[in-house]
Amino acid sequence: KSLTIGNLVLNSPHFMIIAFVPAVVVGLGMLLQRTPWGLAIRAAADNRDAAELAAISTRRVSTMVWVLAGVLSTLTVVLVNPLRNVNVGGLAFAEALGPGLLMRALAAALVGRLVSLPLALVGGIGIGVVEALVFANVADPSWAELLLFLLVLTLVLVRGGDEEQERGLEALGTIVRPVPERLRQLWWVRRGGHLAGLAGIVVAALIPVVFGSASQTFLFGRMLVFAIVGLSVTMLTGWSGQLSLGQFAMVGLGAMTTVFLHDRGMPYGAAVAYSVVAGALVALLVGFPALRLRGLYLAVTTLSFAVAAREWFFTQEWFLGDGSVVFVQPGETVGVDFNAQKTFYFLCLAGLVVAVVVTSRLRSSGIGRSIIAVRDNEKAAASFGISPSATKLLAFAVPGAMAAFAGALLAGLTVQFGPDVFAPADSLAIVAMAVIGGLGSITGAVLGAVYVVGLPAMLGPTPAVQLATSGIGLLVLLLFKPGGFAQIVFRARDLFLERFVPDPGDDGSPGEEPSAPVVEPAVRPDRPPVTGPVLAVENVTVRFGGLVALSSVSLHVDEGEIVGLIGTNGAGKSTLMDVVSGFTTADDGTVRLLGDDVTGLAPHARARLGMGRVFQDARLFPGLTVREALQTALEAADPSDLVPVMASFAPARAAEERKSSSARAYLSLFGLGRYADVHIADLSTGTRRIVEMACLSAQGSRLLLLDEPTAGVAQRESEAMAPMIRRVKDELGASVLIIEHDMPMIMGLSDRVYCLAAGAEIAHGLPDDVRHDPAVVAAYLGTDDRAIQRSDAIERSDRADREPVA
Repeated sequence: KSLTIGNLVLNSPHFMIIAFVPAVVVGLGMLLQRTPWGLAIRAAADNRDAAELAAISTRRVSTMVWVLAGVLSTLTVVLVNPLRNVNVGGLAFAEALGPGLLMRALAAALVGRLVSLPLALVGGIGIGVVEALVFANVADPSWAELLLFLLVLTLVLVRGGDEEQERGLEALGTIVRPVPERLRQLWWVRRGGHLAGLAGIVVAALIPVVFGSASQTFLFGRMLVFAIVGLSVTMLTGWSGQLSLGQFAMVGLGAMTTVFLHDRGMPYGAAVAYSVVAGALVALLVGFPALRLRGLYLAVTTLSFAVAAREWFFTQEWFLGDGSVVFVQPGETVGVDFNAQKTFYFLCLAGLVVAVVVTSRLRSSGIGRSIIAVRDNEKAAASFGISPSATKLLAFAVPGAMAAFAGALLAGLTVQFGPDVFAPADSLAIVAMAVIGGLGSITGAVLGAVYVVGLPAMLGPTPAVQLATSGIGLLVLLLFKPGGFAQIVFRARDLFLERFVPDPGDDGSPGEEPSAPVVEPAVRPDRPPVTGPVLAVENVTVRFGGLVALSSVSLHVDEGEIVGLIGTNGAGKSTLMDVVSGFTTADDGTVRLLGDDVTGLAPHARARLGMGRVFQDARLFPGLTVREALQTALEAADPSDLVPVMASFAPARAAEERKSSSARAYLSLFGLGRYADVHIADLSTGTRRIVEMACLSAQGSRLLLLDEPTAGVAQRESEAMAPMIRRVKDELGASVLIIEHDMPMIMGLSDRVYCLAAGAEIAHGLPDDVRHDPAVVAAYLGTDDRAIQRSDAIERSDRADREPVA
């Protein structure tokens, strides 16, 4: 049966959707709002740890959510399939109900900011109406995909998301433990990676000899191209934590651009170069939302781009001309028969070698360390003088260029193709390939391509191979080895070295603690003397909505001075520190550093002018080793440049050697030698505090901002912190502004003290004067006589138990 309303015809499938969808939305709302299960789901989503402490089994909740999501997905297929009129299974079914449908669902969810069911329903209806209008009034229906991409981009930029929802991708990366420096003294251990790579090249070069058919050569060449794309995903997702579900669209862009330019007379090599530049520029455009967001929001944007690129961009006349297929014949321009599969296979192999070398050089340089630092802790990276925005855009541009390079190779390898070759589903497959290989690992990107693409090429499409490389096979592999194949390879390497490699220290060679010269003060010799305060904060006011966090607060720090900042929780101390370092914008007031007004400068710009900061959480960069963290701290004074690093020019190598030598010196100075190759995530809080102080020393800052440096550390380590602060201060010739709740420590360490209460200054002056100020005593202990007596008792106890700090 059907119902006709004007030009609108509704039949049975439409009536089913009208009946089921609102009922499902209402039912979900009732489940989440009115039932214990809904409460448990929302609690686990907001705070997993707190939910566990409240006796909520987050595993059980997660399982239930997955089951519910599967039921809803199945219901979606049942309702949509009659409208698409395709048979279940097969390519047409996957095309009709694949990434395109997923993109529409995610776009509707974005309307509700991924939290509101009613708004998501409204968004879905609106998207359907717009799409129907496009189909009815525009000759080219692919315009609907472009409009959806623009809608998603607008929603992401305008609405944004919750910062807490955008974290956690760093956990997907494979942590590779470096070979200890004592073992790198052996030449064959130091060159082990190069030897393994050379062996891999030899094996790859013999493949066309062993597997001689044209079809197998093509499949193995495709494996090499996919390995290059996997390297781009390794950089983008594994290093920078930006989840892209549209990376294969960059491959299509490179292929289409190469063919477009070559067919118009440009030499193949020049066409490839222009395609690489085009890939970088488009990646910058698509990755622009990464300046504000990452995670799922960015994934939706890139998936939308992948769908729009295949359906609209790649089908335009300037790419396809009068036909629907692209044909590449680059051999005529370079004198090589590129139509021969074997010849182009070797070109793809050379391209993979170049991509691996470039990626390896980037990872071992300041550029790679900076990308990981921004991923792990954006604020700390900015306090090191690293621009998070520039780093994020670079982390998109380089992988985009690499994917476009892979597309240029794929165009010549495939010879004859169309837009359908670059399906959005391949972007999802590329991410899966990188994950099972070992996300974040260069070796893992290659191993993933060998497994997913090379295994079928070698053994054929047997049922066992199809199962092993299917979604089920990949899922089973990840359940047993979350770190992928790279985890297995590096674990085997470590076991071999522990079992068979002798300690070089036994034969008189350098041991575990590196020798280093005495560190000279990091103060620049050409620094002019400071005329006036190093830091001057004048009448700073900060409001968060109707809450006044700071009210006309002023303070100053003179050269060589240690100034303490005290106050109860919520007094505004950390807010003031954020204003000084640039992470919070003041509504009124000014901040001057070394006499210059820095009120409008970004945090990384203030860091480059001589401001260093230690944060309360002591998280630093979990994905970097201690040595790499110190080298990152040296990056602002000796920055790495992209092209010299990629090409391994002599100045770039010399800069890395300088940073490596300086890092060894600071490791020795602070007694961190045995932790040099340990990841920050594996250190205790106290040791991380020492690493932070070493990084401050390496930065050579003129002003040190310390936010509760003893928070979370043991008493013994806390007592050693004050002498270390003085030591770093004296070596740098710096000034210090410190927040601390350890009153004996801050009173013994500070030259002057400011006290805040409810966002306003209530006292400042010498430590003893502030300590006995009635307003300070009242803020901490109350105003009755017994409170005054408790204050005097605390002072006498502190004097008896602690020696003054020298």
